[in-house]
Amino acid sequence: MNCPTTNEFTCNSKVDRLLVPSLAYIITFGLLLITFTTDVQSNDVKVEASVTPRHIQLNERATLELKISGNTLMKHIGAPSFNFLPNFLAVPLHSKTTPRLVDNRLTVAMAWVYELIPQKTGEVALSDVRFSYQDVPYNANPGKITVGSVDSYIDIATDGIHTVEATVSNSKPYLNQAIEYQFRYLYTTVLPTRESPSYVLPTFSDFLVEEPSDNITTTTRINGRTYHVDEYVRHLYPQKTGKILIPPAQLKLPIKGNPKTLKTKSVALNVQPLPEIGKPANFDGAVGEYNISTSVDRRRLEVRKALTLWVTITGTGNINTVTAPKITPMSGFRTDPPILAQRDSANTRIYQYAIIPLKSGILQLPGIEFSYFNPTKETYQTSKTGLISLTVTPNPNGTVDIESDSSHWALWLLLSIIPILVLAVGGYLIYRSKTQYKTRSGNNKSPSDPPMDPSVQAMSSLQSLGTNETAIDGSAFVESLTGIIHQYLCNRQETTLQQLTPQEIQDMCQQIGISETDQKELLDIITKCNYHKFAPVPLTGDERASLISRVETVINNVESI
Repeated sequence: MNCPTTNEFTCNSKVDRLLVPSLAYIITFGLLLITFTTDVQSNDVKVEASVTPRHIQLNERATLELKISGNTLMKHIGAPSFNFLPNFLAVPLHSKTTPRLVDNRLTVAMAWVYELIPQKTGEVALSDVRFSYQDVPYNANPGKITVGSVDSYIDIATDGIHTVEATVSNSKPYLNQAIEYQFRYLYTTVLPTRESPSYVLPTFSDFLVEEPSDNITTTTRINGRTYHVDEYVRHLYPQKTGKILIPPAQLKLPIKGNPKTLKTKSVALNVQPLPEIGKPANFDGAVGEYNISTSVDRRRLEVRKALTLWVTITGTGNINTVTAPKITPMSGFRTDPPILAQRDSANTRIYQYAIIPLKSGILQLPGIEFSYFNPTKETYQTSKTGLISLTVTPNPNGTVDIESDSSHWALWLLLSIIPILVLAVGGYLIYRSKTQYKTRSGNNKSPSDPPMDPSVQAMSSLQSLGTNETAIDGSAFVESLTGIIHQYLCNRQETTLQQLTPQEIQDMCQQIGISETDQKELLDIITKCNYHKFAPVPLTGDERASLISRVETVINNVESI
């Protein structure tokens, strides 16, 4: 536009009025164009973030896939950025570029794949993933993911809870002490599969293991929900001391398309050694709580005829640690090694011994001791059996048990000496019996008569004493009565007559098998005799008859055994 020089101000004003609207239009159009271009770019670019599966266990992995694509040929695409810590550790697996043709235009899609390793349990809302294309930011959110513990699983289809656990009855047992290991599978609903869950227990390499015959199925209430419980029990006996870690037990859930394996926590034990303080000399390693008892097949037998002794040990604990009790050598007996007669029962062992008496008389088998460690009371204990009285009669065949070297020369030497010894001993016994018979009874009984039974001889002497009780004084009476008691006890033991002290009488009574009641009765009679021997008041006829009657009663009691 040309303006006259004379009216320049007026011309410029007109130009300004024309240019201002034009510039405004241009700026507005430019802004609209930029906005439209950005919207087009935004609409052409697509970002995605997905996680599979949405429910995993702490020992499982999830996959995160990130993708950016558009309807144009995309360049200058930056790697996505995100941070899921402390819930997940992300490990890159791979990335890929996928070219494709859209509306006769070449486009490119980029994808990145990561492995998500869970670091804690619970439901986690993942944070946004940031993409960058041509310096323009784009965001995508992967959503939520639920991480269950290794020992639990929630079935989305049925809303069922499945969990496992392992426990022991005692985490600080003693060596060889019985403990109970329990593996339990708890579930609120049955899995919708034809297959049943299968479990795998640890090998228990450091234990002796006993498996009960039946598993247990029960129900329980936890947090207001009813759980079915399948329980599997093992009895364990630790075979070494120190710290032992029982590995996890496993349960396989046959879920179609996505099977699960649940694992229990490891179980730690600290096995204590058996204490040395207070350990009995005869302790052979038995751990538990036991009782011991004995029985014999007969109580009356001949010399050198065997009887059977059964030793029964019953109790609770590791019965495999129970061994046959050791029987100390017994005077007058020969004992053969034991035989395990029964081991069918889980808490009983029966051992059989062959016992052979080597002499006749009233003999006693001593009590047998069995020591064990009681882990409940944390102390050693000993169970002991009582005495067993035997009546052993002479062998009518006169057999002799030769317990010597089996060499021929020793056997012939022994056989040549035996006749000489028999003649010498026989002559001495005949002479001794003559002398003792005349000394003690003062009658004219022939030495050639066979020896009388001790009880018969004692009863005869008592009867004679009762007949002559009024003809002798009190001192002589109690002296004779005491002599009859001593004679009877010595004859029962086949020993030479001697004056016995009260303690010797008690020991002899125990060897013969006389009851404690009869022992006390004899000692009381002898005490009264000793009193009346020097008492200033003479014995009455009734008192004498009472003493004789009491002795007869004791002898009858002994002979009835």
